[in-house]
Parts: sequence; structure tokens; C-alpha cells
Amino acid sequence: MKLIITKENLIKALKKIIGAVDNKPTIPILNHILFRVNDNQCVVIASDLEVQLSSKIILEKESELKENITIPGKKLYDIGNGLPDDAILEIEKIEEGKLQIKSRKSRFILSALDAKTFPLMEVSDEECQNFSIKSNELKEVVEKTSFAMAQQDVRYYLNGLFFGLSKSAVFGVATDGHRLAKTEIKTETNIQESTSVIIPRKGISEIIKQIEDENIVMSGVISKNHLKISGNNTEAITKLVDGKFPDYEKVIPANSDKRIVLDSKEFKEALARVSILSNDRFKGVRLSFSNNELKVSANNPEKEEASDDIKAIYDGEEIEVGFNVNYLLDVLGVIKTKNVQIFLKDSNSSALLMPENDDASNYVVMPLRL
Repeated sequence: MKLIITKENLIKALKKIIGAVDNKPTIPILNHILFRVNDNQCVVIASDLEVQLSSKIILEKESELKENITIPGKKLYDIGNGLPDDAILEIEKIEEGKLQIKSRKSRFILSALDAKTFPLMEVSDEECQNFSIKSNELKEVVEKTSFAMAQQDVRYYLNGLFFGLSKSAVFGVATDGHRLAKTEIKTETNIQESTSVIIPRKGISEIIKQIEDENIVMSGVISKNHLKISGNNTEAITKLVDGKFPDYEKVIPANSDKRIVLDSKEFKEALARVSILSNDRFKGVRLSFSNNELKVSANNPEKEEASDDIKAIYDGEEIEVGFNVNYLLDVLGVIKTKNVQIFLKDSNSSALLMPENDDASNYVVMPLRL
């Protein structure tokens, strides 16, 4: 057995999967990468039992991969990264449980575990549904919503993205209980029946790394417990969260009678400036709306203050509301239209933010008592 790989091809493949290599695994095999022969091609696979990532790797013609092997993943990645850009690596089995990596005058001896013990995740049960989605559309749904996912919340079903598909649309929803993000894209998915799942935080972050920038059609499979997304040269399988996602439609305000339109860039810059003097713990800012004007203000326990006035399109009664500035900045970070709309009912109600002339994306931020 002998693998010959250029550094460029090795690192390109490993970058796609290294996130699933477990640094402190429950079983030793999980800090290894599996080199697997598959239809006369070589695939590298990493898994932490929650997420499994695969990527095709291009070997040089002189290679002889006659059996599946495992190699310590992080060590192989670091060895490859440390070699010159034009380096060629030769990986050879020298005895049972030992591999040698050579490149010019560099030589490394690494341990290898039995490839048969590598735990492969499979997506196959009677309830599987197949679908297709364009890579840029999947990326857009995730980027516009995933920032609102909870982190290590005891309500485990919030620590992920609620992902739904119908025959003609795909949507995503995320909430941490203080804010909510929802977006929908009209597209043909080729799925047989409408379905929805909760994808865990790590699954989402690793799937995004797999997505190619170009507009390719990716195939997917949803089963009872897993989601698989496959591109041209990569594949990601993630476990799904077994739980019931909250009724997000009830969270989106439906009777907010005050509409404010702001320049997205000006609003974002004003928030960033004023937040410098906000309370470090609560990061609260006060938004005071009056006739065609918004005053953004903040203060902190040191009795320091900041304020900034910007133009607004608004002709209703004066209203003052407090918000966590980071939540507002996160929303403005994904809104790409020149203007942003804010819908309010009163000082104690949640705000609904939307891109101008785009009702496909909704962002809800709960008020903060200042």
C-alpha cells in the first residue's frame, strides 16, 4: 500500500473534513481520518458520531490503495501544512499499526488503527426523503438565520436551525428565546412531501463549510434521525435534534402599527458608535423615534453617555424602546437592502425588522428594559 499525494490536494481535502475530527474522543478511532476506497476513487472521512464529513481526495497515478486505512487526522493535517507548497507526500504502511510519511528529507512514523473499527454513519431507513437544492440557496438560508440559534440552552431544540422543505420552497428559522430569524426562498426542491427537521449547531456550521461558492445543485436525504447533503466532491451527514420546535409564527408580531424606514448602513454605524458606551453586561441601547428622526443613545454604570441622531421615515407618535445592540447589529449584518423597515406596536413589544420590499425575511428582537 502506497499513497502519493501533493500537499495542495491533501490540504484541500482535509480542510473540508477536519472540523469533525474529535480532539478528545470517547473512542480513539475518532481522532483518526479514514482513507476509503470507493468506486476506484479515494475518499477521506472524519466523524465525531454527531457529524460525518467526506471529501474526495486526488491521489497521484503511482498510488496503490489496496485497503482502507486510518491516519491521525490533526497530525496529518499539521504535517501537511508544515511542508513546502510544492511538496509531495508518500504514505506507506511499514508494519501492522504503523504508517510512514515521507516528503523529501522529512520522515514521520504515525500510528494507524484498524479501519474496520471506524464508525460510519449511514442514512437509510423506510422514511427517507430525497431532495435537491442549489448551493447558493442553502447557504443563503443558513447565513440569514443561523446567527439567532441558541448556544448550550437547556431547551436543546433551540440549539439548532429549524429547516423546512416543500416542493416549491425552502425555509429556515432560528431563535434563542430573545430574538428570532426566519427566511424563505422559493425554489424547486423535488421533495415528495413537505417536511421539517432541526439541524444541530455543529451540523449547520460544518455543512456550510462543504458548500461550494459556485451555483451547483446539491442532493439531500432526510431520514428519521439524519440529514445528508452531497455536493460534487463532498458529503456531510449530521444527526438531527429530536424535539419539537416552538410555534415561531406566534412570535412574529402581526399587529404592529408603527412603521419606520431607516438607511441600513447609517443605522448600523450609529449603533456601533453609541454601543461603545453601553453597559458591558447588557449591551443595551435606547431607540427614540420621533417625526422623521431616530435618536440612538446609551449609558453605562460609570455615568458615561453617547447619542447619535439619524434621519428616518416616520410620522407617528413618539416612541422609545430599548434593545440589546448586538441583536440589532446581527440582523443588520444579514440585511442587504439599502433600507431596513422596523415595525413596532409600543415600548414594551417586540420589534419586527425586515429588508425593504422583501417580506421573505423576518427578524424579531425582544425589547430590553433599560
